[in-house]
Amino acid sequence: MYGIDDLDVLVVYNASVAQSAGVPDETSLHPFLLNSARASYNESYEYFLSTCRANGLTAGLASSADVTGPGICQTYWTSTPAGWIKMSQSARSLHIFDKISPTNALRSAERTLLLSDVSVTPFNDLDLFTIFFDKLKTYTKLPEYAIPTVEIKSSKFADLKSSLHQLRDLCHNHPYSNDFSPQIILKDRYGAGGNYVYKTKDNQISEIRSLIRRHDTVSFVIQPFLYFNKGFAYQNRPAATDIRLIFHHEKLLFSYIRQAKAKDFRCNQHQGGKIIYVDKQTIPDSVHKIAKKIIRRINKPGSLYALDFVISNSGRVYFLEGNIGPGISWDINEKTDVKMCKRLIRSIVGELATRISS
Repeated sequence: MYGIDDLDVLVVYNASVAQSAGVPDETSLHPFLLNSARASYNESYEYFLSTCRANGLTAGLASSADVTGPGICQTYWTSTPAGWIKMSQSARSLHIFDKISPTNALRSAERTLLLSDVSVTPFNDLDLFTIFFDKLKTYTKLPEYAIPTVEIKSSKFADLKSSLHQLRDLCHNHPYSNDFSPQIILKDRYGAGGNYVYKTKDNQISEIRSLIRRHDTVSFVIQPFLYFNKGFAYQNRPAATDIRLIFHHEKLLFSYIRQAKAKDFRCNQHQGGKIIYVDKQTIPDSVHKIAKKIIRRINKPGSLYALDFVISNSGRVYFLEGNIGPGISWDINEKTDVKMCKRLIRSIVGELATRISS
């Protein structure tokens, strides 16, 4: 087909984050705006593309807004050591590194079109993506390890009362119900980064209703708030901490912990959490044991994914959520973060090279 560049790999990123290569130069000369919180992505994805080149792969990056067909985008970005380059012609690839979050109808339609032909292969397993993208499905798949989770169907009082009653029953029947506080976590069912996550009282149905109505485009679930501020003590200093283990081919690639900022429970970096890379031995054996059980249950040996855990104040391990697309951006001020993210990128590109050559 005339005017299409056939690439080995095409990264397709959410249009809410990545700029189209078709935008005017005065809008941006980079796929990620320099005055945005995602500015550092320019450096990490340039490294991704350069690593592809080093492995003999042709690669580009496109915005999901430019998807025009299966594996096809109407414009794309490429990079050289001198910087980013806009390519005005279309790009096509059978291997997609998919960074589209189908959180609304438009993003979902873009992703569906992009992957609408069986010859187009996303890097991440589609079934596992579905399980980990949806927090309710995560709980349904792994209820014995996860925190009880219930869907909020609407902001109607009857629906809210029903959901809260269902959650109370799940917590009451849980073998370790004392781990849960009377407080409720209201969170985006499909969210990431700690966005749209709120803590309320169980009986504050009006507050929950107000939050849902304020964010009427967000689908919510509720969970009990877990006491975990003393469950894990890094270097003998307890703090609200979650533990992330990143696996590739069912092997632990690396691990880190995230500590929430003072007076917060959200450990995400985007919410002020502090990331600390740790070795395998720093992670309690109880976490590794649960991780191995989850790995066996999901049974996706070729996949890359992250498993997040918290440890309750009573010392019990809870599976918080899975992440099928762990971030490959870094904090430029943290040398260890840069080093580990580059390691992750090399692992991803190495896997792509193996798939393409086979």
